[in-house]
Amino acid sequence: MRRLFLYLALALGSAVFLWPFLWMIGTSMKLDREVMTSQLRLFPRAPVPAKVSPYWDDQLFADLPSKHQADLLPEIESALQRIDMDWGVAGGVETVQKLVARGLFKRLSETAEIALWNGPSEALKAQARALATPEAVDEVMRQLRRSLGVGQLRARSYDLVEDGLVAQGGVSEAWRTLDSSLVASNEARDPFASWRYDFSKKAEPRLEQTFKTSFPLERLHRLQLEYRSDDGWHAMMFSVEMKGRRYEAERPIYMADRQTGVALFQEPGPDDQTNKIRNWVLLREAGTSTVTAPDEMKVTIALRESSLMDAWGAKILRNYQSTLRHIPFWRYVGTSLFLVILTMVATLFSCSLVAYSFARLQWPGRGFCFALMLATMMIPPQVTMIPNFLIIRSLGWYNTLLPLWVPHLFAGAFNVFLLRQFLKGIPKDLEDAARIDGCGFLRIYWHVMLPLIKPTLAAIAIFTFMGTWNDFMGPLIYLSDQQLYPLSFGLYALNVQAGGSLPMMMAGSLLMTLPIIALFFFAQRYFMQGVTLTGIKG
Repeated sequence: MRRLFLYLALALGSAVFLWPFLWMIGTSMKLDREVMTSQLRLFPRAPVPAKVSPYWDDQLFADLPSKHQADLLPEIESALQRIDMDWGVAGGVETVQKLVARGLFKRLSETAEIALWNGPSEALKAQARALATPEAVDEVMRQLRRSLGVGQLRARSYDLVEDGLVAQGGVSEAWRTLDSSLVASNEARDPFASWRYDFSKKAEPRLEQTFKTSFPLERLHRLQLEYRSDDGWHAMMFSVEMKGRRYEAERPIYMADRQTGVALFQEPGPDDQTNKIRNWVLLREAGTSTVTAPDEMKVTIALRESSLMDAWGAKILRNYQSTLRHIPFWRYVGTSLFLVILTMVATLFSCSLVAYSFARLQWPGRGFCFALMLATMMIPPQVTMIPNFLIIRSLGWYNTLLPLWVPHLFAGAFNVFLLRQFLKGIPKDLEDAARIDGCGFLRIYWHVMLPLIKPTLAAIAIFTFMGTWNDFMGPLIYLSDQQLYPLSFGLYALNVQAGGSLPMMMAGSLLMTLPIIALFFFAQRYFMQGVTLTGIKG
């Protein structure tokens, strides 16, 4: 029973400490709307590919308060059946009314006074029936209706000449449709035409058209397509034929979420070498074409059906891909690795050499200097922050990587103390034997002492790696050029550029955490040996 109790306690403790990590993984796969809710979910909702568009979103009001739901929903549905209005639905009116009732119940739960919500249900039923008006029904139905929208198509040259290939209000007439249809919106303020498809008929929806530009296509910078996603999780493929060649977008754009967007397409060029947010999709050459006129292009937009597995893959990778596009992630990783390697080498060399002098060499004032060094550990780093910055600036090292690793050439007190305690436990006979063989103190340090303190050096290397990899304050103080950012500070830039998107931040944080986890699993043996300071190897 005692052993069982210990195992259960360990399992419970592991689950408690594992929860934040699982939450980070789950949040990194969510859409923004999934984290902006009052109900906390560990893992994301399953994406549901739509077979037909337009369609009614039965997931919009899936999370409703359980309180009063059984009493109020039938009352709202009954009130909706008595409303004299054109539901605009061929068949399935009852299903739509149930969805609208859930939307009205959601509104009631958010707007009702607390006293009324916690009071008797009869007063709530009266307010629920009063809420079922044609205006409220129209608003909820607009929220429920999902329709894939296609808007303007514009072409921009490097000379800042912009052509409206497809203008607002003429979208439905501008394209030639295959296995689908484009229907203009009835609302004057809606700039999108509804792209209607039906994958249940094994269709391959496609839009095609040939356009002419006012400038030579050799000067084409990018194509800009406005669209409105229908949350159907299908992939929109884009291709262009011009200059006798055919170009395809290197990645599809998934119709996830319920928001409007702008898709940018351009050939590889100078923008790819900058630190800009890579919100464009590259057009890669894919073959030849019969379109050869200098000002003529044929644009094709195809919709590829996604299976449930395709939708899950797109949702899992969505925030990670967005993170890699928003910041030069691999540049930041390279900078962090550069700093980690230099810092670890400088720390291990300087600390081991100073610890060796304190532990094995006899020189005047050794005890006083050691105590003075330990006293520096009591000085808060906030006290020395401004003097250090003034010194770095006077040396001309500001906005360089030098202040992030050069100070580690001067040994730190904690690491020196750790190594000194281990070195003092090494038998003096080994040192005497080396001296008899003709070794000086440097050869004894290099060939005798260092091999014996490998576990402690490994532990210090792990501490140094984690401290340098996670260092945020140093880059914040000494760096202003984004090209020099390490990954720890690059995530701050991601938070600013991504508009505070929590799922993208969790995706970036998970990518940053993985090397730490891998290091721990592969080096935990040396870590434990170094911390316990036990055993002598040699």
